[in-house]
Amino acid sequence: MRMWKIRIFYVLLSLIVIGIVKESVWTKPRFKLDEKARGKFAELPGQIKAEFVGSDKYWHYSIVNGELLLRTVKDFPPAHLEKRPYIDFAKDVPNGLPKIEGLEYYGPYRLSPDKSLMFLSLSSEGGYVPKDFAVIQMEEKELLFQRKNNHKIEDVAWSPDSNMFAVLSQSFRIHLGISGIFAFMVAHPVLVCKYYLSIYDRRGNLLITAEVASGLIGGGGQVSWGKPEGM
Repeated sequence: MRMWKIRIFYVLLSLIVIGIVKESVWTKPRFKLDEKARGKFAELPGQIKAEFVGSDKYWHYSIVNGELLLRTVKDFPPAHLEKRPYIDFAKDVPNGLPKIEGLEYYGPYRLSPDKSLMFLSLSSEGGYVPKDFAVIQMEEKELLFQRKNNHKIEDVAWSPDSNMFAVLSQSFRIHLGISGIFAFMVAHPVLVCKYYLSIYDRRGNLLITAEVASGLIGGGGQVSWGKPEGM
């Protein structure tokens, strides 16, 4: 009976070690665009830039001709990324917007360059996690369309010609490495984040969606959309 207990102990120990090894692989930061997405991104005007912080680093990437190119990486990330328009409280909501039943304005929002449209993130009432969004026609303050997003909306950027917008989304899970388990036990769970980039036209049609980053511990992300370099 004692021998069985020893064997069970070693089996459990082996499973724990394997799990920790796998977790160390899964939490290694990775940045990529799949081949299908690269072809579609290559057709977009301008240049999309993405910034990420996490795992004690800062990364700055650009999408050029459908390729995800590393511009900058720093070992000491900024404490926060650039502050951008974000609705935290009711007082932050721009005036005159229509009410949307069952939802509230919460999260990133952005006015298009031509000032005709505004992207606004939406959360369920009291949920404080923006997983929906709406686009408002600003002249009449009219709701043009509302869409569901699969993940938490992290940031948004309009194309320079106001004909499209990019939505950077985040999904996350609890870090299961040694430090993550310890943090969870003391009620401060560490999150492992994954990021997705989706492109919509101004009518709300989804054109592209692709995973761009994974394995980042904590942190956040931002997206920008500008004219090609040299213009």
